[in-house]
Amino acid sequence: MIIPTLNEAANLSATLHRLRAVPATPTFEVIVSDGGSTDGTPELARRLGARVISGTRGRARQMNAGAAAARGEYLYFLHADTLPPADWQELLNRDDFGLPSSFRLRFAGQEQMPWLRLYSYFTRFDVDAFRFGDQSLWVSRHDFQAVGGFPDDWQLLEDNHMVRRLRRYRGGFRILAASVVTSPRKYQRYGFVYTQLVYTLLYTLYRLGAGQARLAGLYRRLLD
Repeated sequence: MIIPTLNEAANLSATLHRLRAVPATPTFEVIVSDGGSTDGTPELARRLGARVISGTRGRARQMNAGAAAARGEYLYFLHADTLPPADWQELLNRDDFGLPSSFRLRFAGQEQMPWLRLYSYFTRFDVDAFRFGDQSLWVSRHDFQAVGGFPDDWQLLEDNHMVRRLRRYRGGFRILAASVVTSPRKYQRYGFVYTQLVYTLLYTLYRLGAGQARLAGLYRRLLD
């Protein structure tokens, strides 16, 4: 279990408690890969039983560092503000030829937000345009290393890029029927329509071959 963090103390506690709330003795390790938090995130993670490593800021780089530090045969990447299903461990361990996997997506409080309900509905379909890091990612260490890990210097869309590479390498990808629940904080801050238009623009430019410098510059100007 690898969780990249940067000032996530407000969200991390609920996530770590969910991970430990399993009926049997946990057979996994939790690694928090921190990128220089100043809000007490590393200290909180240690108090709640996670192993903390620190390194250079950058989600792709942090996840690669977590993968290198992990000891297990399988890697599960999860965002700090995302809660997996209560039976997440059982669902991920069901054998399906070891295909890399993601969950569907729900947003906290989406019952009052029709647009977010619509967006989350589409994450059940096996379409690359709906595969992002909020949905978490389960992958064998062998497959992760075979595709070269996350692109270390990427700042955006590294998760979508990884899924596309894994799909090509393994010839398939598994979308689990259960859902993770993630924070809608970006949508709440900027509004659904504006935020989704920005995400769509960034994704379209990425698929057209735009470089990371251009994408990151747009993101900082429009959403950061």
